[in-house]
Amino acid sequence: MKHTLILLGLALPFARSKTSGELCSGTGARAADGNWYCTEVWAITYRNISQAGVYNRTTYVDPSTGICGHERVDYPATGDLTPLFGEVSMHLRGPMNVSQLAVYQLPGEMHTLRKRNIIPFYNRKPMMNRRDIEFAAQAPFQDTYQMRPFDKRIYNTTSSCSTQTVTTTVTVTDCEADQPTSTVDPLQNTAYIGPPLPCMPTPHPQALDDSISDPICTCKDSPSLPVSTQKPLVSPTRSPTEPASEAGNGEIGKRAAPDWSRVAYYTSSAPSQATGFSFLANLGDPQKSGTFDYAFGNSLSYVTSDGGQVASESLPFSGTLDTSEREIAIFSDKSCDQDCPYWRPNATSHFGWSGSSKAFLIEFQMDHYQNQGTDQGLISDAPAWWFLNAVIPRVLQYGNDRNNIPCSCWSTGCGEFDAFEILGNGEERAKSTLHRQGNLQGGDSNYFKRPVGQTLKFAVVWHYPHITALVLDDDFNFSTALTDDQVQQLVSYDPNSWTHSLFAIGD
Repeated sequence: MKHTLILLGLALPFARSKTSGELCSGTGARAADGNWYCTEVWAITYRNISQAGVYNRTTYVDPSTGICGHERVDYPATGDLTPLFGEVSMHLRGPMNVSQLAVYQLPGEMHTLRKRNIIPFYNRKPMMNRRDIEFAAQAPFQDTYQMRPFDKRIYNTTSSCSTQTVTTTVTVTDCEADQPTSTVDPLQNTAYIGPPLPCMPTPHPQALDDSISDPICTCKDSPSLPVSTQKPLVSPTRSPTEPASEAGNGEIGKRAAPDWSRVAYYTSSAPSQATGFSFLANLGDPQKSGTFDYAFGNSLSYVTSDGGQVASESLPFSGTLDTSEREIAIFSDKSCDQDCPYWRPNATSHFGWSGSSKAFLIEFQMDHYQNQGTDQGLISDAPAWWFLNAVIPRVLQYGNDRNNIPCSCWSTGCGEFDAFEILGNGEERAKSTLHRQGNLQGGDSNYFKRPVGQTLKFAVVWHYPHITALVLDDDFNFSTALTDDQVQQLVSYDPNSWTHSLFAIGD
């Protein structure tokens, strides 16, 4: 999810666009004439995103030189370093109206977020201060805590705005009393560290019918497609590749799977009652929240309710992003601490949501509105909902350093999942894509219909080792918990369904 932004002479990456061939190559539906076509679906499962790979992790950001440092990370098929199994942040781009938003996790994968209380916005500031004091009393920092080099930090707690030299080359400003800053000792080599990253091929999606040898569609609509207008019936299978347990296996008193707990919830009918969320944008201002410098531009900051201006504290979201000129980044309500990976100095930084089992539910509407100002290359009338490796926005979502090296790990494949993305001005088709540059990645050719004039309930579910994006029933309840059976029914795959597409990332 890239845009073109030009800020005070700082040129940032151009928007990525796709050709018709790229949009429609994959597991489309095959019509009677033997051709493959893109078609509207109710669900898309990205099968087996669990593979080992490599990317570059940011180790420091130096605004005085405009240089970022990196180190090579070889990650396993599972774990926090594996793209999108670790922390993710959630992102929205207008034009969009959000009615509801919820995040669910399995209790065993909630990690440090298990220790936070649910605090609504209307009493957030005093309660957050109280919670932080209680947490510090329960788990004080240990002198023996050993940090890796990229985790090394200095925490500033003074409330003045005097400058303080943290290292010989990194200068920060102590402008926020409660916001820790993240710094590290700079490395001697400020360019890319390590051997060239390998280019791993993206697997060609396989047709579900083995007798079909050419799964390439021609990206044209066809009235002869046997596409159902009804949502498919779900079966109790647990995942696309995992068969249901056989009955009569002799197990006695088998323990039921745990419920998925709702750890964050928002409704536009009562924004101040939202819990578990922080709403941010790349609008940093040292006088309010976040930071700004001429090398890297604006960092993440808190924003006003419409997402248009920087705010000094976390505020409720109105639910409306007027145009594609407005983007917000959504994190948990827990500020970064010693367990948070490196973040840009003085940026407003929060934890995302980690784990290989997590679910994000949204109710939204995407009516047509053109950009209002001089958009500087930003695409117009192209709303989107997507997820990033949370390290990306905490460091630098858009931009390169002065050696023209990307500062974040995005370009080397640390992970993005576009769940519901409009790719062109005024388009009605929403695409999904898994981005992991240099590693296994890909995007399904089929699409979801953009909700214009009415709301749509939609979900993205991580169910190891897969991700499923799907349309929910209109009466689906964003309840305080989802049973494991509910989740498994949502993501179950029927190979005979015309409305649930399967895209194989790994075997």
